[in-house]
Order: sequence, then C-alpha cells, then structure tokens
Amino acid sequence: MNQSATLAVVGGDVRQAYLASLLRADGHTVRTYALERRPVEGCAAVSDPRAGFADVQAVILPLPIQHGDAQLNAPLSNAPHPLADILDAIPAGTLALAGSVPFWVHARAVQNDLRLLDYLSRDELAIRNAVPVSFGYRPVRRREQ
Repeated sequence: MNQSATLAVVGGDVRQAYLASLLRADGHTVRTYALERRPVEGCAAVSDPRAGFADVQAVILPLPIQHGDAQLNAPLSNAPHPLADILDAIPAGTLALAGSVPFWVHARAVQNDLRLLDYLSRDELAIRNAVPVSFGYRPVRRREQ
C-alpha cells in the first residue's frame, strides 16, 4: 500500500527541484518555496511559507541550509530569504530535514519545537557526498602545486 504525504521542498539548487519532481512522481503532494527560477511541473509553488507549510508532514530544506549571513541557501529564488523567517514559518512538531545545519539553526529548531534532522550527518550520505567532492577538488590542488 502506497501512502502519500504532503511535503514542502524549500530553496536550494537544481537538486531540490529534482527531488520535488521525484517526490511528485511517487504520488506525493509537493509544495515548493524559493525555487521560482526552476518551477516543477505538478508541484504548487507557494509565495507565503507560513500558509504553504501549514499542513505538511515534512519540510525538506537544502544542502547546505545556509548561505552567507543567516540566509536560506536559495540560488534559484528571485529574492533572499532570512533563514530564521523560514524556520519560524514551520509549524511546531513538523519534521524538518536539512543538510549541513549550523548550531544556531539547531537551537532555533528546538526553540520552535521542530523535529530537525541534519541528513548530512548520516553516514550514508556523508560518505557518498565526500567521494565526488574529493574528486572535484583534486584538479584544483594539482594546479596549485
């Protein structure tokens, strides 16, 4: 039996847009936020995070979650989004998934009673992510020597 969920995919790069597309293809209801430059067919783009996150089972945030000084990592958005505002828009008790989460975001999640999981802290992802990253940096190091 396949159970569908209502999920929010927030910010990030093309990986987040691709994830939203895969989730939609699996039969889930998907709302996107801060992905205006990469609309995802079949997903509802929301402009108000508080309303858009109101009845979701989980909010999936990007890797890394933060860009610059406390902004949501959202290169596909048309505007900057303070990360604190995003966290404050997620209803208490909601599961929030994010990658490379700084301490202050964990603290804010506790304050807001969110169930925050840093998916980059899981060995399965950290190891698989480290391999391509290390190969990507190797040519740079060789040129510097």
